[in-house]
Amino acid sequence: MATSFISFRGIIICAIAALFCSYQFMLQGAPSVMVPQLMSAFDLDVADIGGLTSSFLCFYLLFQVPGGYLADRCNARLLLVICCVLMAAGCYWFSISETLLSASASRAFMGVMTSPVIVVCMNLASRWFPERYFPTLAGAIESFGLAGGGLGPLILPNLMEAYGWQGAMQAAAIFGVVLAVLIALFVKSSPPVSVSDAKLHEVTCGGDADINRSEKVPFDLASLILCCLYGFGLFAVITSFAGLWGIPFFYQRFPQEQEAVADMVALMFVGAAIGAPLLGWLASLAGSMRKVMVVCAIASPVLFSLLIFCPCSMSVMAVICFMAGISSVGYMLAFSVVKSISPPQRIGVMLAITNGSMLLAGPVLQLMIGFILEGIGDDGLGSLTIHDYQLAFIPLLLCQLMALVVAVYLKKQ
Repeated sequence: MATSFISFRGIIICAIAALFCSYQFMLQGAPSVMVPQLMSAFDLDVADIGGLTSSFLCFYLLFQVPGGYLADRCNARLLLVICCVLMAAGCYWFSISETLLSASASRAFMGVMTSPVIVVCMNLASRWFPERYFPTLAGAIESFGLAGGGLGPLILPNLMEAYGWQGAMQAAAIFGVVLAVLIALFVKSSPPVSVSDAKLHEVTCGGDADINRSEKVPFDLASLILCCLYGFGLFAVITSFAGLWGIPFFYQRFPQEQEAVADMVALMFVGAAIGAPLLGWLASLAGSMRKVMVVCAIASPVLFSLLIFCPCSMSVMAVICFMAGISSVGYMLAFSVVKSISPPQRIGVMLAITNGSMLLAGPVLQLMIGFILEGIGDDGLGSLTIHDYQLAFIPLLLCQLMALVVAVYLKKQ
């Protein structure tokens, strides 16, 4: 009964903490839905908008390792509350900014404040639940973040229509304060009885669990590097294709159905949000994360090849996009492998390194594809053909094949 109560309370705690991930993803992509308003308010051009948008992610990346260090050393509830309050303050700062410098600084500040969040959430999951549940919980946390990124373009435009872009950001700041209060009231850093103790009690009372299964795998730097490369290879599909270049590609692919193009890309995010906990559950069921990682690494390049080369109808393409989202979210299984090989006192730092390596896929591949398209095209995006986009997406396909090689080698390990 006590163990069941701990599990129920752990679900509530992890869910409330994961709402911070949703909040982070929503604000990270917020400028994308208010580009005309920001260009008018700050007298910006397209390049300035790119710099303003990327300031969040750049500082988020820079502070991944320090954020992971804080996640290892600080009280989880206190750290989340402080970060959430300061995140809300940064959101309000952005809403009252009158210059590009001030707006960029506020976005950078928000990036710094969110750097420990996903690692803290995963640490909470590892403390409140036995090891065998971690892949599923890591997927659920990732799903919360993806859901926030998907809900942002739905919620923020309605707020902007009612209150303007500044009012929308101030409403987001108020939500951050409310979320901080919820975290302070309901989140607890660790259970009264450690899950390992509860597991040991089940074994001594006649359970079938094997104590040796809870032993930590020795830390292996090579495995950490391979997990980072695997995450980089698969996450590139989400962040580079679905996050940026998918929409202009589908405009060329389906010129008569341009109103439905955004729905095609949204299906990739929906597939990823559904697939993250599902793949974690399958990995737990199979008893091997590496087997599921190999399957995802095989399916991802196959589905992506169909997505960019297959001359099919829009309905068939929608199914391919959804399945591609599920396969590409296999990157989150790398967190579980890294967690299993990390020393207990350095789990946060190792998870932060893994997360940072995945996030690098965004700026690296987005820029690479942009440079290739710029070299191919003569008069901007409007002159590009489907064949041009297919050539530009070859690096993405190579990244996925790299993830497959890495996954096979990890399986041998």
